[in-house]
Amino acid sequence: MKGKQLIVCSDDLQQQAVISGRLAADYDKVIGCSFHQLDTLVAQYSQCILVVSWRQPSAELSVIVNHAASSHIPLLILLRQLNQNDINRLPEPNGYVMLPADSQFDLSAWVFRAEQVRQCQRQQESEIEQLTQKLADRKWVEKAKGLLMAHHGLDEESAFKALRVAAMNNSQSLAQVARNIVQTLSVLSDSRS
Repeated sequence: MKGKQLIVCSDDLQQQAVISGRLAADYDKVIGCSFHQLDTLVAQYSQCILVVSWRQPSAELSVIVNHAASSHIPLLILLRQLNQNDINRLPEPNGYVMLPADSQFDLSAWVFRAEQVRQCQRQQESEIEQLTQKLADRKWVEKAKGLLMAHHGLDEESAFKALRVAAMNNSQSLAQVARNIVQTLSVLSDSRS
């Protein structure tokens, strides 16, 4: 799988070498690093995939998970130890894939799965963003309708029609026209008081 930069980070140099060797069979560009070098490498290779091997859940692992999530980097975590007490210290399920470090599965398949999981997370975040924006736009429209109804004695249907006509005439979105009306009417009512 040429072209993809894999960064292997581990709290154990021997584990890092073993994992890097396993991945080198399928990837041309595999770089090993310590926790302290990770930020620099991720900044240098923005389109990378991160493979992390850690003894058990820890604060450092949580930092790595959060950094990978905020940078939209695919992340595969290999844990060498996980017991009942460690469950609560696991990072939130945040767009990563986790396996036991002693797994004999083909790591390249799990790296690919980590890419899919991160892509799915990005799509969900995008959908949430769009829905949030639609909700905010809808609130502006409802507020503008209410103001038009109160100030001009319109019914709800007529107020909405006035907003639509204004949006078409001014080549603006319905939400933008609604925002403009709310802001204009609030300035006018502030100047009267």
